[in-house]
Amino acid sequence: MHQASGNGAAQAIGLLGIPILSRIYSPQDFAIQSIFLQVAMFLAGIITWRYEYFFQLLDDARQSRLLFRWIVKLGVICGAFLTLIFYLYGSNLAASFGAAALGSYLVFCPLTALFISLGLALQHNVQRSGQFKISAASEVSGKLLYVLMGILMSPTGVVGLIATIFFSAFGKIVFLWRSLVDLFLGPLAQDKMEAHPRSVHKKGANAMVFSHLFLTIGTALPILFISYRFGVETLGQFTMVMSTIFLPSGLIGLAIGQVFYQRAAKYFRDSKDIRQLWLSTVYRLIIFGFPIYAVAVILSSYIYPMVLGEQWKLAGQYAQIFSVAAFFAFISTPLDRIALILRINKYLPIMHFFRMLSAVTVIGMAEFFNLNFWNYLILLTLQMSLIYLLDLIFGWVFLNQYAHKKNISQFKV
Repeated sequence: MHQASGNGAAQAIGLLGIPILSRIYSPQDFAIQSIFLQVAMFLAGIITWRYEYFFQLLDDARQSRLLFRWIVKLGVICGAFLTLIFYLYGSNLAASFGAAALGSYLVFCPLTALFISLGLALQHNVQRSGQFKISAASEVSGKLLYVLMGILMSPTGVVGLIATIFFSAFGKIVFLWRSLVDLFLGPLAQDKMEAHPRSVHKKGANAMVFSHLFLTIGTALPILFISYRFGVETLGQFTMVMSTIFLPSGLIGLAIGQVFYQRAAKYFRDSKDIRQLWLSTVYRLIIFGFPIYAVAVILSSYIYPMVLGEQWKLAGQYAQIFSVAAFFAFISTPLDRIALILRINKYLPIMHFFRMLSAVTVIGMAEFFNLNFWNYLILLTLQMSLIYLLDLIFGWVFLNQYAHKKNISQFKV
C-alpha cells in the first residue's frame, strides 16, 4: 500500500511537470533526450551486470553489503572504460543515430547508467526488508528532482532535458542515503564457508544481461528507425507519447509489481503456491488500467494539445493508437519477473530475443512496403501488444508447472 501511494505521488509530480517541460522544450529536444535515454538504459544493463535485481533474493544484510560493494567496484571500472570509449567515438556514434547534436553529451551516458543501476540496487535492498514506504518515497524524490532540474536548467537548452535523466537517479540515491551508508560501511561478519552472492546469482545475472541486451535493442530499434525514416520531429512527438502513455505502467503498475515481486519471492522461498497472488495482481491491474486507457483511446487527441500545448497535437493522435499496447504493458510488465523468481534463467533471454526479432520484422515490413508513419505505428502497436500478452501467458504456465512440481494442490480459482 505504501509503495502504491508513494508511486502515485511520483506520478502526480510527473503529470504536473510534463505540461511545464513540454512548453519549455521542443519536440526535437525530446527526440535527442530519447536517444540519450536509450543509450543510457542499454549501458545500465551491462555496467553492473544486472546484479542489482537480486537483493530481494538474499538472506541477510551481510550478503546485501557484499553484493552492493561488488556492484560499485564493477560499475566504476566498467563506467571508466565506457566513458573513454564515448569520449573518443561519441560523435561518430551519435551521427549514426541521425542525431549529431547528441555527440558531445554521450560521454555522460556511463555515469548516468551507473547511477540508474545504483538507485535500483538501493531500492531493492530496502524492499528486501519490507521498507516499501521508503522505496516509494525515493521514487517521489527522483521524479521531483527530474522536474525541478528540467525547469532550472532550461536556459541551457537540450542539455537541461538530457540532465534530468541523471538527476532522477541521483534523487533516489540521495533519499536512500541511510541504506547507502549501511551497505558501504556496515560490518561484514566473517564466514569463509558462505559463497559470495555474486557467485550464487551469477547464472541469473548472465541471463538477465542477455535478456536486457535483447530487450533494449528491441526497444531502441523502432525508436531510432522513426528518426531515420520519418524525421526528428516525428520522433519527438512519439517520444512524448512514450513519456506519458506509459506513466501508469511505470508508476502505478511498477508499485503493484514491486509488492508482487517481494511477496512472490517470499512464497518461493517458503515453497508456497504463487498462483492466487498472481491472479489477484492481474485483477488489480485490470481494474486500475482499463479505465485509464479507455479514456486515453477516446480523448487523447483533445487532451494532449490542451494540456501540453498545441505543438503536441500529433502526439495526442499517436497516443490514441498506442494506448492499446500501453494497456497490455500495464498488465504484463509488473509480473514479468516470474521467471526470475522461479529461476527459469533461459526464459527472459529467449523472450526478449523474440521481442527483438519481432521489432526487426516490423521495421523490415515498414521498409519493404514503404509504409507511412500511421501504418507503421499500427503495426508497432500490434507487435508490442502481442509480446506483452505472450509474456503474461507464459508466466501463468510457469506458475502451474512450479505448483505441479511442488505437488501444490490447495489452489482455488
